Amino acid sequence: MRVDFFKAVCQKTTSEKKFGLFDAEDKTPAKIKLTDDSAWNASIMNNGGKTVCFTAIDNCIDVFRENGEMDSRCDCMLTYNSTLLFVELKNKRDSWQAEGLSQIENIAKIMIDEIPNHYYSFQKRKAIVANRRNQFPAFHISNAEQRQYFRSKYKMRIQFEAEITLE
Repeated sequence: MRVDFFKAVCQKTTSEKKFGLFDAEDKTPAKIKLTDDSAWNASIMNNGGKTVCFTAIDNCIDVFRENGEMDSRCDCMLTYNSTLLFVELKNKRDSWQAEGLSQIENIAKIMIDEIPNHYYSFQKRKAIVANRRNQFPAFHISNAEQRQYFRSKYKMRIQFEAEITLE
């Protein structure tokens, strides 16, 4: 396997009912935070107290292109029960939705290429681009095409929200 999606140093489990995802944007991996919720990029509502596996991807798991350069990666993924959530954390105003989806799509493609049985073993898959500063996407037209594309190509729903409720 070219990419180690199960690198232990990049993973942490939690059953907290509420926690945050935080990306310092300083070349360190995203992480779970239990305090200082004003700094969270995304809030996770885990009302059922599910055991969630958090995996930092960007700045933790190496993903190289054919030419040896580091490839684009989303910030993290959350897995629990039969659910897989790819999450990209944003703090900017312009083109955050498209950029975030592109980073998630890249990681989804790589996982499907390398470990398709793992990817398709999840009954629910979601691409989440979270932006605490700009909570609502700034598009003026419907994003139905993006949603349909992700649904048909990756069997994945997309969401643009900074509050994520685990179902």
